[in-house]
Amino acid sequence: MVEPKANPVERQPNADTFLPLSRVRTIMKSSMDTGLITNEVLFLMTKCTELFVRHLAGEAYADAFRQKSGETLKYEHLSQLVNKSKNLEFLLQIVPEKIRVHEFQEMLRLNRSAGSDDDDSESGSESDE
Repeated sequence: MVEPKANPVERQPNADTFLPLSRVRTIMKSSMDTGLITNEVLFLMTKCTELFVRHLAGEAYADAFRQKSGETLKYEHLSQLVNKSKNLEFLLQIVPEKIRVHEFQEMLRLNRSAGSDDDDSESGSESDE
């Protein structure tokens, strides 16, 4: 039987970065009104992105481990972290909590019924004038 290693070796990148520079450049060009993106800026943004992803995954994993919800990092762990962390609230629309289709349909139904109630009360108050 093969015993697992006590200290797993971190994956070593083939180059200086894990993420492909060409992808980061494409995202930067599509997301910002940028002119020339120098190699230094591209490298720095790529490294910053890698550090941010590592931080996000590490925090989500630590929370999941504390909650004893398994050793596998799941989307729900990331979304819970984003929802509870003030400094990650800029990701709320990008990493929302999952809801089931029937829950969404129920929310829509309630919003529509609340909207029609508001319309009825507004039209009633307008006729009083």
